[in-house]
Amino acid sequence: MNGNKKRNTVLAFIGLLALTIYILACTSFSPDDTKVLYPGFDAASGTLGMAVYDREARASEMLFVPVGYEGTETNATVAPGILRAQWLANGRDIVVVYTVPKSSNDDGLTVAVIPWGTRKPIKTFHVPGVNDAAESFIVPLCVAGERLFLRTASKAVLRLDLRTGALTSHDFKDAKGELFLYPAPDGAGVFYFEHNEPSDQPAVFGRLNPDDFSQTPLMEITNRMDYKTGVVAYDREGKTLVYLGTKDEKAGLTVWRDGRQIVSRSVNTRGQNRVFGNAILASNGKSILATFQQTDSTNAMSYGLMEIPLSEAPPREVTLIKEAPVQDDGCACYFQAAVSHDGKTAAVASTYLAVDDHPIQPADCALFFVDLSDPNWKVTKVPIPVPAQKPSKAK
Repeated sequence: MNGNKKRNTVLAFIGLLALTIYILACTSFSPDDTKVLYPGFDAASGTLGMAVYDREARASEMLFVPVGYEGTETNATVAPGILRAQWLANGRDIVVVYTVPKSSNDDGLTVAVIPWGTRKPIKTFHVPGVNDAAESFIVPLCVAGERLFLRTASKAVLRLDLRTGALTSHDFKDAKGELFLYPAPDGAGVFYFEHNEPSDQPAVFGRLNPDDFSQTPLMEITNRMDYKTGVVAYDREGKTLVYLGTKDEKAGLTVWRDGRQIVSRSVNTRGQNRVFGNAILASNGKSILATFQQTDSTNAMSYGLMEIPLSEAPPREVTLIKEAPVQDDGCACYFQAAVSHDGKTAAVASTYLAVDDHPIQPADCALFFVDLSDPNWKVTKVPIPVPAQKPSKAK
């Protein structure tokens, strides 16, 4: 896997944001919650691909492995840099977006639309002109119905029709700052953040019309937050926005509702240096779920999941990986959860943590399920076999 190059690109982009938001969810529940998509390794080639886990059968199968790409220095086949996949709301199709550089100058994306449970052919589309391809993996795929939205420049987006492959570009010439796109839950639409310049001016959170690209502002928030490195969560309507961040080994949470700040609280991390991977607002709007990466005083690293009430009630948490090799704090964005549509189960895959220069132990490469309906948060661990030989890395 082209892990280091793509990872560094992602982390470099993260450092450029005035409001740091990164969400690289590694799993996706089917609309009926019976199946889960997650990144895994092809048994024959060791290449990174996308697998699907059947929760009823308790079995996995490899769904899709990009093949046929050549390295930049040799003719050896290289693995994709990063894959992102999710079910479409119709439950009949899966979209996979990935990068595999055909040459050092080609930084576009490939999009595959995979029918589920039918013998229809897989459709693939190459999307050129994506200047920062890795950025497309920082947030969940912006899918509205059967159309995928990608940011191509600071004030430009592109819409891909997943049925026909038709591409439509749009420039926001009147935007006061950079625009970033975020999906509404369950493929219900597209949200946007407009980061105004100078950076001390309010940022605008709003809804983007998927048909004509018109913008409807929903609220303004300040860019000057007490906690500078963090993640966001929001509800389906865009009325509630939550920011969870860390600074100087302290964590804090801020909540806006209908444009008004209603909560600002500290989060007890027990003196440990903690960085959050992603955050998801609970359906009842009373708490968020967040994955985390933490380093304690002995320099041991671990990964886990926590629930943080929006009130002053104490959070609860579970550690999923203990005593992992020390990695960059930014690796938190490679350990991110998804929540089932019924709100009862969280799933997170540690696949991307197994391909770095300091990988986790093979026993820790797994798909973790956390039963949120169980008071004790029962954890089920589904192993993800790590290949004996790592996929080739493109230089």
